Order: sequence, then C-alpha cells, then structure tokens
Amino acid sequence: MSALYFHRGISRLRSEELLLQEGGDGSFLVRDSESVTGAFVLCLLFQSRVHQYRILPDKDGRISVQSEGDMQPPSYNDLPSLVTSYIGKGEKNGLVCALKKPISPEGAEIPEADSEDDDFEDPKQTPDAEEEKSGAAKTFKFGLLNNFARLDLSSCDGEFVDAIKAYADEGLEKDSDAQGADGGGYAMPEFQKLLAVAGKGLQRELDLFLLKLSMCHDMLCQEDEDKKRTLTSNPMDRLGSYIDFMAAKLENCRTQILALEEKAKEVVIESSETRDNEYAYPDCTDITPGTMNPPFLPLGLRRNSSISIPLSTFEVKVLKYGKVNYKLKLTVDIHQGRFFAVKPSKDNLDSSNTFPHDKIVQLVKNTSDNSRLHVIFSNKKKYLYQFQSVLQRENFCLQIRQMKSLHSQEHDVDNVSIFVGTWNMGKSAPCESLKYWLKCDGEGKSKDRVLSRLPHDVYVIGTQESAMTEKDWINTIKAGLKASLNLDVDLLESCSLWGLRTLVFINSKHRNKFSHIQKSSVRTGIANALGNKGAVAVSFMLSGTSFCFINAHLASGDERLERRNANYRDILKNLNMGPKNLENYDITHKFHHVFFFGDLNYRVTEPVELVLNKLEKRDFTSLLEQDQLRRCQFEKKALFGFNESEISFMPTYRLERHKAGHNYDWKKIKATGDRINVPSWCDRVLWHSFPGTFIENTAYGTVDNLLNSDHRPVFASFTVGITSPFVQNRMSLQEIRDVKFIFKKIQAQIKTSTKQFYVLEFSSSCLPDIVFCESNQRFGESQKSGFTNNPIWTSDQLPVLRPLFGDVDYLEDQHILIAVKGCGEDQESYGECVISLKDMFTGEPCYFEATMTHFGEETGKMKGEWYIQTGSLRGLMIKGNRKTYDIVALDTEYHDPEEFLSLSPPVDFANVSQGNSSSAGSSRLFPAAEQDSGNSSYVNHDVIMRATSDGVPDCPVTAGDVVPVEVAPPIPTKKSKAQTMGGQFVMPGISGSKPLGGKGGPLVPIVVPLPSSSGFLSEEAEEYTDGNELSAELLALNEAEKRASGASSSSFPARPRSDGAALFPASSSSAPPIAIKPKVLVNVGGNPPLPAHKPVLPRKPESPPIRTSPLVWQSRLDGNDFYPSSSSPAQHKAKVVPSAPPLPPEENIYPSIAIRKYEELKKPASVPEWLLGLGLAEYTPLFLRHGWDSMAALPGLNALSIMKMGIRDGEHRLRILDSIRELRGSSA
Repeated sequence: MSALYFHRGISRLRSEELLLQEGGDGSFLVRDSESVTGAFVLCLLFQSRVHQYRILPDKDGRISVQSEGDMQPPSYNDLPSLVTSYIGKGEKNGLVCALKKPISPEGAEIPEADSEDDDFEDPKQTPDAEEEKSGAAKTFKFGLLNNFARLDLSSCDGEFVDAIKAYADEGLEKDSDAQGADGGGYAMPEFQKLLAVAGKGLQRELDLFLLKLSMCHDMLCQEDEDKKRTLTSNPMDRLGSYIDFMAAKLENCRTQILALEEKAKEVVIESSETRDNEYAYPDCTDITPGTMNPPFLPLGLRRNSSISIPLSTFEVKVLKYGKVNYKLKLTVDIHQGRFFAVKPSKDNLDSSNTFPHDKIVQLVKNTSDNSRLHVIFSNKKKYLYQFQSVLQRENFCLQIRQMKSLHSQEHDVDNVSIFVGTWNMGKSAPCESLKYWLKCDGEGKSKDRVLSRLPHDVYVIGTQESAMTEKDWINTIKAGLKASLNLDVDLLESCSLWGLRTLVFINSKHRNKFSHIQKSSVRTGIANALGNKGAVAVSFMLSGTSFCFINAHLASGDERLERRNANYRDILKNLNMGPKNLENYDITHKFHHVFFFGDLNYRVTEPVELVLNKLEKRDFTSLLEQDQLRRCQFEKKALFGFNESEISFMPTYRLERHKAGHNYDWKKIKATGDRINVPSWCDRVLWHSFPGTFIENTAYGTVDNLLNSDHRPVFASFTVGITSPFVQNRMSLQEIRDVKFIFKKIQAQIKTSTKQFYVLEFSSSCLPDIVFCESNQRFGESQKSGFTNNPIWTSDQLPVLRPLFGDVDYLEDQHILIAVKGCGEDQESYGECVISLKDMFTGEPCYFEATMTHFGEETGKMKGEWYIQTGSLRGLMIKGNRKTYDIVALDTEYHDPEEFLSLSPPVDFANVSQGNSSSAGSSRLFPAAEQDSGNSSYVNHDVIMRATSDGVPDCPVTAGDVVPVEVAPPIPTKKSKAQTMGGQFVMPGISGSKPLGGKGGPLVPIVVPLPSSSGFLSEEAEEYTDGNELSAELLALNEAEKRASGASSSSFPARPRSDGAALFPASSSSAPPIAIKPKVLVNVGGNPPLPAHKPVLPRKPESPPIRTSPLVWQSRLDGNDFYPSSSSPAQHKAKVVPSAPPLPPEENIYPSIAIRKYEELKKPASVPEWLLGLGLAEYTPLFLRHGWDSMAALPGLNALSIMKMGIRDGEHRLRILDSIRELRGSSA
C-alpha cells in the first residue's frame, strides 16, 4: 500500500509542488526525512498550505507521528499501518485535516531501453512455431549434449562455460538453419560468437601488446611525426570471421614489431650524429652583464629536465598614436624564462629587446579590439601590440603566465593546472596511444604545440564501461604520461563502481600539499540498486583549496531526460563527502571547486537527417540550442550553477568503431525495431566554483585517434587559483577581537508553501563554530502568492561573527555558507548560498545577492547588507603579493594604483566635509586606491560585492549624503582647434549655470586658465587621446593647466571646495569662470541623460548609470533604508562635492579608465544589474519571467528570443544584442 503515497528520495520542494498541483485539501504523501536517518515526513495539503509532520522511529523500531506537548502518540510497526490508522480516524486524527487523497509516485522505473554495450549483439530472435524435428536431428543433438556433459570445464571462466552451453543448446541449430538458407556461404555467426568469448583473453593481451608497441614508437618519434601515420581501420568489425580477425591482429603485431625495429635502428644512427638538444636557443652572449638574471631551470622543470619546450614566435604590429609604427617578432622562451621582441631588420639580441620574466608586470587585453594587447614592464615602459588574431593573443598571454608560474621563486604555488578527461571505453581496450588525449591536442579548444609540452599538476581520468582492470589501466595511464611528457606521477586515489572508474594522479612535487582525501560512489541503476549507472567521486584539499571530481554515467536514451535529471539530484544528495558538519547540504556548497563530468547522455532533440546536415556545415550553435543539457540548465532542472566552456568540436556519440573520421552509426537494428541515436555531445565536462575564486578553462575538446569505442574521449584543462591554508601576517594573531562581520539586514525569498518562522545558520572555516541567528519576526511581500515566503532579519536578530584570525590575505580567501532552516526540531534546510569575503575590507556596508540551492534545485534567493569592522587592526590590513594569475587582465578591469595616486591632483580633504578632518573619515575617501587590481577574472559572481563607491539599487538620497560629480565636457578632437575666450579654455557648447536640482542636473563653475597662444593640443596630448574623444575630455583640462602653471602632472595642485565654486586654484587671469555641467551619480531632482557612448561591457548598477572619475568619494549607504519604499525626491537633499579629474598617465593606454571608476567596469553579477547598466531596467521582470535570470545563460540569447519576450523597441534590442556580443567575446 505504501506505493500509493511513499516517494523515496524526493526533495521537500518537489513534494510541495506535487501537492499544489493536486490542489485538494487532504492530499498527502510521505517522503524521507533529510535531517534524521530512518525517519519520514508526512506532507499534508490544507488551504493551499503544506503542513509537514515528522514520523520518527523509537528505540524498538516502532514509528509514530511527532506531537507537541506531553501527549504520547500511538506507535506502529511500519509505515503502511500508521497511514491506514490515520486515514481511518478521519478528522479526529490530530492533524490539521483528514488524510483523504494519497499522491502516487511520479512513475515506476522501467529498464533502460537503450543499452550501449550491445553494439555487436544481434537481436534475439523471437522463436516462431517450428516443425517437429526429425528423429535423426534429435539423436544428433542428444549426442552433442552428451559430449558437452563429459567436458572438464573447471579451469574455464564462467563466461566461456555459458557461451559453450548456449551453443550446444541452440547455437549449433541456428548455424545449421542459416547454412541451409544461405547455400553454404554463411559464416556461422553463433560459432564466431563462441570463438570471440574463448579468445577474449588473448585479444586483450594482443591489444595491450599493440599499445605498448605504440608507446615505444612514440618515444622514438620526433615532433608529432606519428601524426603523419594513416589511421588504419581495425579489421575486428569489418571481417565476418573471428578467425580472420585474430589472424589479421597477429599479422598486425608482426608488422608493428618489424617497423619498430627499423625505427630503433634509425634513432640509434641519428643519435650518434646529432646533439641531444632538439631546439637551439638564441645566443644571448651579447647581452650586457647585469641587465638580466642568469638563466636557471625552474622548479617545474628541474625534475623534468629532459622536457623539450619549443620556442614560440608571434608576428605583431606595434601601435603608437593609434597607428601602426613598426613590426616586431615576439619570441617566447619558456625554458629560459624570457621573451624577445626583435625587428625583422635586426637579428642580434641585447638588453633592449630581451625581457626576463620578472620584468613583465602586466598584460592588459583590449576589449574594443580583441587582437590588441598592452604589455607593461617594471621600468614603466608600455607597449601596445596588435596580433594577427585573437587566438594568437590568447596563446601569448597563456605562455607568459605559464612562464612566470614556472619560474616563480615563491615557495608556495598560487595556481595549479588540472587535466580532466572522460571516456566511455565501450568495454574495449585502446589500440592507439593516449598521447594526444593527455596532451589536450585534438579537435576543439586545444593547447598549442608549446603549452601541450608542459605537464599538468593534477590528472583526473574518468572512464565509463571500462574494459581493463584497474591495475592495468593505472599502468597504462602512467606509461602514457611517461612516454608523451616524460612525467612520473603518483596515484593519489582511485574509486570504481562496476564499469565506472575515477583515477587521480598528481605531480610528485606537490605530494605534501594534498590532504583530506575522500572517495564515494552512488548507484543510480534500476531501483538505485544496480551500479551500471551512477557516479564515483574523489575529493581532496590542495593547500587551502578544496576540490571534488564527480565522474557520472547517467541514464541513456533521448526519451529518458527526467530520469537523467533525477540521477543528477540523487548523486548530489547521496555522495558522502566533505565536512561532517555540512552533510545535509548540497555538495556544491562543500567544496571550492566541483567538477561534474562523464557520459551524461544528454542528447540533441532534432531529426537525425537535419543534425547530419548541420554537422557537415559545422553549425554547432543551432544544434546546441536543442541540446538537452543546455536546456535543462536554462530551465534550472539539472546542473544549475555549473559552467561549461564553449563547444567547438563534433559530437562524441555515436560513431563507428575502428573507423577514422566522424562516421556516425546512428541506426541500431534491434528485435523491437530500429533505434535512432542522434549524434550528440554525450560526454561533457562542467564545473561549479565558489564566488571570488579564480578558475580558467584553457582547453576543451576531443581526440579522434582512439577508435575502439563508439564514444570519443574528451579532455579539458584548467588553471585554478590556490589559497594558502596558513596565516601569513603573524601580527594579526595578537589581537582578533576587533575584527567582526556585521550584518545589517538579510532578506530571503524561499520557494515553499509552508508557513513558519526561519533561522539562519552561518558556517565557515574562518569561524570557530557554527553560528545561528534568532528567528525572524516579520515577512516581506511575496511576489508569488501562496508559494513563496519572504522572511526578513534585522541587525538585532543577526549575530556578530568573529573570525579566528585577522589576517586580510587569509580572510579574503574565505567564504561564508548561509543556510535557511525552519524553526522546527527537524531543522531541514530550505536552501543555502555562499558569499565571499574578497574585497570586503573597506569598512563600509556592502550589498550582496545570491541564489539559494538545495541538492541541485533552486530554492530561492537571498540578499542583504553587511560589512567587516576591523577597528584598531586597520593598520594590519596590508595585502600581500599579487597572484601569478593576476598578470592578465582586461582594460575594463585593470588600473595601476600608483599611476592614479601619483598623477592625480592632491586633494585637501579638510574642505570636503565642512571642516571634518578626522583621519577615520579621510581614510574612507580612498576605497579604490587601497585595493589591488580588479578581480573580474574571478568566476561565479553570484554575490554582488560592492565597495564604498558602489551604489545600491533604489537607495534614496538622504540629507547629508555626498553626491559625487564628474567633469566631462566635450573637447575638440586631435585635428580641431580649441576655442579660447579671454585667455581661458572654453568648452564648446557650455554656457551659464543652473541651480542645484534644476532640470538636467547641477552645474559647477570651473576656472581653467589658458594662454592665448595655445590653439591646439600638444603632440603629447595627441598621443594620450589615441583617437578617443572620451579620454580627450579630461586631457584638455590637464593640458591647459600644465601650460598655465608649468606644474608637472605629479605635483599639480587642485583644491576642491565644499561650495562647488572651483575645482582648480585661482589664476591671475581675470576672466570669468566657465560653468561646466557635471554628471551626477545620484539622481537629485532630475533624470540625467544616459552617456552618449556605448560601454564595452555592462557596468554595475548605479542611479542612474553615469560614468564617474576614478577617485571620487561616493555616497555612503544608509542601513535604515536598504530596502526602501518609494519616496518623493523632495524629501531628500544632498550636498554636491566636486572633484578634480585625475591627470592622465604618461601614456593613456586605458581611455575608459580615465573617466570611469574601476569598480563600475567589472562584469555584472546578475541580470537585473546588467540591465540597469544598459539603462533598460524596465525589462527586468520580462527577462526573469522568461527564465533569463542567469548571466551564464545570457550568451545564448539571440534576436528571436528577444522578440518573443515582447521587446519591440528596435534601439533597445540593438543595445541588448551589442552587449550580448561583448559578453561572448569576454568569455571566449
């Protein structure tokens, strides 16, 4: 009877959805309890609310419904008897209403319709009515069975015994019938099957022997010589006779041995005539001594000194003044740790064109032209290079970063490279070398010939339908790494479940950095009992960063999508890994990085003819729109929050075995009818990371030389930032009481129909213990009536968190897990989210917003306001060295703090706030200057981190707030004349002034003295502009002042006044001041227009989204009005504090940075933020209603989708599409 109402493994959210779909009072179901093992939860619907009652076991194993007070409820032997009793009690059962209608499970599981391991099996024929056999035939069969009974099969394996018995029973008879029907020309298929089973061991040994021969050949070959070999088709499935197949394989062994012998002779002869070095490095004897460090082998190469790393050359154009100045050849020498920049007409190397790795400070990518790159050196020299393609620019950046990492003198590494590979082996051992798979050298996003020579620090190999024993497969991987990369690796951990296997190999030099190694497996086959489908996982800590690798094989068949999604949820729920105090949470909240990969079996849902036609044109974009995995992510049904790199390789399933090329075997003939397997990307690699962590995918593709399976292997390579587990600043250990995490307000939106109060649970590795807050006392308005609860916690209900240590480097790498739990005794989680501490040490409140999930399902959202109080330890908050991976940045992210501090006019802060000159107040005026370069290369910004200068959406201006303004007048371009009037520089189109709050915004008069002789910008000024009018705006003011006063850019005096009368010091000129119309951050009495230029990437939300200068004191957030109600602007007044624009650097290579604040140029963290940055906030409900609520999904948005949403304004559509293209370019 329990099958009528018991839902095993169902989540709380899904149970509520089923009851609300039914809709009738008294509908009920029973599910497993998430917090108590062996307990159940009775879910009962009444008046559109779901009431939950725990069913707990006692010490004798009897169960009862938990009750309040001292009343002892009756106990029962099992669940059916309990439910039957309560149904019989009717309305007098002590519950909110009678149990009337049970909700049955969603559907019984059926065996898999598509088994991918029967490719060589003929369909089992249905026996028809047969004629009665003759007596002679019966006698012959009886004699055959009698001979079989006398056989001694004790030394044979069970598979062969079953095969020979089956042949004696009916196989011989089938061959006899086929022989007669075919006139004697048939190849006896049943007998061939018997021989195949008998020779399986020999076949495996021959395959292994051929693989070893291939490895020997790879070792003797020169650079990629074996790629020239033609891949021959294995005769196994081309010959009808197994005897012919084995004879051909033996002949192949003979051929390979003779060819290997000849190759060995060639290598021996060649070795006596040539030197050992394969690559001749440039002669650097002409370089002046002392100009560069002596060459040395870095730690990464000392133990692999025989690794041969070729030089890499890039042809670039050097740009100056926005035009091509001359051409260069850039040669990167990773082995010696330097690169050369040589003109075609100059061959000799000297200190002027040789750049050691430690002299390279920053690589800044141009976002307006993806082929341009700025290279900044330690001597402040800057060069702008234009590469031939964006791919060459990316390869150059990766090689420089890899070079700096390899030659780093730091004892602790701050980043590691990780290889993740997945392959469904199809129960067949590989016949070819694993070289290209392990080197990420194949189709798709692959590594170039230089980076593919460098070994990874961690190798994670996941296989499905494994064909070899674990020991043989481990030895095969080790031999492949030794042959292809000369790398000796250690096996860290292995985990197997039937044909599923995960192996983790590590570079031996990092052995002492690994800890907390765990492994676990989950069965998701029929009834979750069989291991033919499921997952095997391995987790560990690498220094202070945790990793989890999940190798999964999900249900097959395009029609079993829901079963695949259920497999995914079961895997996340049942993997027993991570900290014990977080065992009831989603596994994605237990580790910094979770990798989910394997044969996920998600298919392309289009007709096979159409798919094949599109594959001929390599039209991957339209096919991926019909990919089940992408759609499930978009609809938040599976793998929500996981990332995947762009797919640029052919589908990996289902291909013909032992045949080179992409020949898809899409039709399978079975006894039940033909089955169509549409070519699909079944084998995938995805990852999920905490906010504020660094991870970059550097390769994602497949190889086509391993042909023994109907799947192709997939590889992925990652560079991941590693944090230190230790506190670096020992001074912070002396006093930690002053460091506090203070939450001012938190609001959650929970998907649930239950009505109760909630508490928050805070946990982190930097906290001494798990901390709970008080129950909420009020609720906000629900956006979806009846299915959401919006609890609100205020500062008096939220705890003050005190970390274990006060070291900023340690704390900025930490995260806080916040879980919403019910106030009941079961305390089941209603959702969790993670927020980062990175860039939080400003001392000012910041706003965060995150999505809550629970066991793979989205359960709501959370937002709030908080800050970190440092107190007397502010002086200890000194950030350490930059990370190696920070060397590459976008021009919208990077600024040099020294440039802005030295080149900006000094400000007298005593006049900023009406005489308030306290050090504490002044220290808050430099939020941008105190921070390092941007972290927008960090991924998964589910949490919106804002510094003091960032505005909060819908935050009203209150009396006493400071409103930043920006001087951004138009300016003549390079070849136009500047207007002058009375010896002063006149901004075209600017006249008069208006009172504060007038239409169009306030005006601030600015005195700009200008000698009458200056009518043009200087050549230096022309170089700064680089054809960009935006940078010319501020440049003209600086140029004019420099000519008037003769002051240098580093010592130019500017004294902003609180009354807004002047930004620059008074001049001897008696001409009247010029009124300049500034742009205001906070809307005061008017709506300033949107900027005329289009941003490269959407900015963080402001009110309105207007550009601000880099060093401006923005308004502080008012904690009492964090979630404000509407109020008229007349109720709020604001003071305007004008600020002087910073002088441009020596070479203005970042025009957008000169006029906009660094924080505003980060990528948006949410769709509402992105739309607000575009000035299209009115479309936010439209996007969310149609499911476009994730920044990860936005690159898939196209013009048709925008039209379907109902956006009819053509200019708005173009603005959205332009930003989408920029987002795609930035993620490439």
